[in-house]
Amino acid sequence: MSDYQDFKALPSVRSEKTVLQAVINAVPAPIFFKSTDGRYLGCNKAFEEYIGLSRDELVGKTVFELFDPELAQVYHEADCALFEAEGEQIYEAKVKYADDSIRDVMFHKATFDAIDDAISGLVGVILDITERKKIEARYRELALTDTVTQIDNRFAFLRAAETALDLVERSGKSLVLMMIDLDNFKQINDSLGHLNGDKVLVEVARRLTKATRKTDKVARLGGDEFAILVQDALTLPDDVIHLAEKIIEVNQQPIDLGDIQVPVYISIGIAFAPEHGSDIDTLIHCADHALYRTKNAGKNGFSIFDPESD
Repeated sequence: MSDYQDFKALPSVRSEKTVLQAVINAVPAPIFFKSTDGRYLGCNKAFEEYIGLSRDELVGKTVFELFDPELAQVYHEADCALFEAEGEQIYEAKVKYADDSIRDVMFHKATFDAIDDAISGLVGVILDITERKKIEARYRELALTDTVTQIDNRFAFLRAAETALDLVERSGKSLVLMMIDLDNFKQINDSLGHLNGDKVLVEVARRLTKATRKTDKVARLGGDEFAILVQDALTLPDDVIHLAEKIIEVNQQPIDLGDIQVPVYISIGIAFAPEHGSDIDTLIHCADHALYRTKNAGKNGFSIFDPESD
């Protein structure tokens, strides 16, 4: 008798269950079955490893007996929604593996009816997407980061500015924008090369970050242009002047490029929201006018926007 005939001779229900269990055990992703009352009916080997329990220990239990309450509630509500709607369900969630690690996963679930066994419930597959989420987060970070200085780029700055201006409108607090240029950067680039120019930008970014608070937003907008957003703490002109003087002071020290010490000169233009503008374009326009006034006055200093002068 052939292998196929031997297979056909086996009791159909028993052979189908055995083959099905063997098939799902071969799948590396965790697979599980639940009844309509939320109790586990079975699983594959990968699910046993994920949960740290054997199939026999798992069967008959609910998510509330196996997982932390917050996670269990998420799974329970998703199951109830699936049973109510029937069909298929896909969603992302956090799960806690047997080794206590928390992973990002995607659940693929579907309801089923097994007429012969008078059983109905759902079957689910867990796909681990932790690495994918890390890569996505890294790409999002890169999209918001200046590739040279590793501080925020123009896109991140504009997004942060919009959020900060919304807060100004709701809370009545003020916002300070500083636009910053390196006065002699073209000369540095032309005489020392772009590689050394990049080193100067990196050091200036470090100094600006060090001179400000963690809550302030320091960004490179492009070229030798930087910007700083100062929120809700520096509301008095004297405070702003002190910060501007501090930024200029920390950049007075020449930058060490190994064989040469490069002096850096900085010009700053300052504008306030909402006094000088309630949208980012207007605020940048005002700060830029103040910056040009600084440059026209001899550079290496700062100016606050003055509607009468600018």
